[in-house]
Amino acid sequence: MKVFLKTLPEVRLRSCGALLALGFAYLIAGLGGCSSDNTAAGTPGAGNPASGAQSAEQPRYGGRLVIGVQQEPERLSEILNATVTNNLVCNLIFSKFVKYDDEMRLIPDLITEIPTVENGGIAADFLTYTYHLRQNARWHDGKPVTSGDVKFTYEIIMDPGVSVESREGWDIIDAVKTPDTHTVVFHLKQPYPDFVAETFYDESVLPAHILREQKGEKFHISPYHHRPVGCGPFKVEKWVKGSHLELVRNEHYYGEGPYLDGIIFKFIANENTMLVQLKTGEIDLFDNISSEFIDQAATIANARVFSTPTLMYEHLDLNMDNAILRDKRVRQAIAFATDKDVVAEQVYRGFAQVAQLDEHPSSKYFDPGAAAGARYDPVQARRLLRDSGWIDTDGDGIREKDGRDLALTISATTGNPNRERTQLVLQEQFRAVGIDLRIKNFNATVLYGSYEDGGILKRGKFDIAMYAWLSSPEPATKEALYGSHNIPPNGQNHPRIRHAELTRLLEEGAREVDEAERIRIYRRVEQILVEEVPVIPLFWYTAVDVCTRDLKNYRPNPTQSADTWNANTWYLAD
Repeated sequence: MKVFLKTLPEVRLRSCGALLALGFAYLIAGLGGCSSDNTAAGTPGAGNPASGAQSAEQPRYGGRLVIGVQQEPERLSEILNATVTNNLVCNLIFSKFVKYDDEMRLIPDLITEIPTVENGGIAADFLTYTYHLRQNARWHDGKPVTSGDVKFTYEIIMDPGVSVESREGWDIIDAVKTPDTHTVVFHLKQPYPDFVAETFYDESVLPAHILREQKGEKFHISPYHHRPVGCGPFKVEKWVKGSHLELVRNEHYYGEGPYLDGIIFKFIANENTMLVQLKTGEIDLFDNISSEFIDQAATIANARVFSTPTLMYEHLDLNMDNAILRDKRVRQAIAFATDKDVVAEQVYRGFAQVAQLDEHPSSKYFDPGAAAGARYDPVQARRLLRDSGWIDTDGDGIREKDGRDLALTISATTGNPNRERTQLVLQEQFRAVGIDLRIKNFNATVLYGSYEDGGILKRGKFDIAMYAWLSSPEPATKEALYGSHNIPPNGQNHPRIRHAELTRLLEEGAREVDEAERIRIYRRVEQILVEEVPVIPLFWYTAVDVCTRDLKNYRPNPTQSADTWNANTWYLAD
């Protein structure tokens, strides 16, 4: 699992496509029709006319689009880097087996069709999966994309010398066979319900002919990650660090388009600056604007505002290696001291839905009993702190123990006004129960940096970290977030929770194909998370994007496939 959790088909895998549709139907309804209607500014939850529909006019070639983003990727690699901006960019350069459209339907990308039992792509015992690559797919240097590239990428992911974000779902592969240049066959060690929707969904296929001599530690430092060769609709033209990344059209792309001459990602850490540049026309698209700027953005001439409920949730990670936070009662007290309604309403102005759990309320895995325990209760918070020995002996409002103040530091990304305001709200709420919450924020490349580069999350150099995960309709890959063996550099267990029952349940859930048992397992997982408090979910995001009205076919995506999922079809009106 990455910054974005992966998705998986419905259980039993009788027909993967049909079962996927069944599995997501409830969730689409719960998200308020996010994939077919995008909300106008100032009206969270309401629908606009059919933005999900294709434009009726004939697409035209030409023009460049400038996208403003806050985070600059440290490298362009989905295997090594899992930030949202990295995903936005890599969508354009690379290709995956599958992706989700804006209605959360799994669709083929680099493959000709999604394997099912009916089409022979999935064996009756669910241990063999056969994929057929598009025969007209070529790398940006003109070389054909082959099954050998797929097998090579699998080998990179499984290379112990490569610190990947996660090997979840890859480690159950027994063998990869390439019977011909465009056919790949995966043999599994055990049934794995997630396989179709996870295989090359959040990792792209890599070119073996370029990277074959750059395995292990060499892969981390390869210059390839700063000027990669992919097979997606756009190619890297120029990357000016600290300024912008310029992509140009891939004339030999295997799919529709691309129609734009190029796309430029402009790195602007400060949202106020980004809004000014949107007004002056220096950027054409402001991805994920903060709620405080929505009213201003709506007044910009020739601008269109999209509001899309998503599966992304803001949360707090509590570092369980921290001497204070090792005590479960302290973690529980922090959870009880957090009034999420205030954050959602006052900071995000209603463009957020309170999150009791890291499962969306529309999910069949959402456990109402666990959610009831994740409540705001400052009286209980004070009781737990007192019982754990933290007492305010000097009357200054901050509790002490063994001569030490109950002081913790919260960290997030710099330049994000809503996160900064949320920190101030939490600071006040925590002080009300006797906790001194201090603020220390980092540039995104530092906070989300790799283990090798000393990233704050990866190295565990934080007390409390606030950031967002992009979740999924199905929870199987939570193992990468909470499994004891997935503490960095081996995974994304940033809170560093080590819990035997939780790890066992996550392993069982990942391979369980009986729906009722799967629900039981993951509801128990939610109960453990509420009891142990490695994380405190805060709210579910409503993503708000602003773009020029001249941009056609822009269809925001609530999943990890991200808003650039269909950028090959974007074009600028006359």
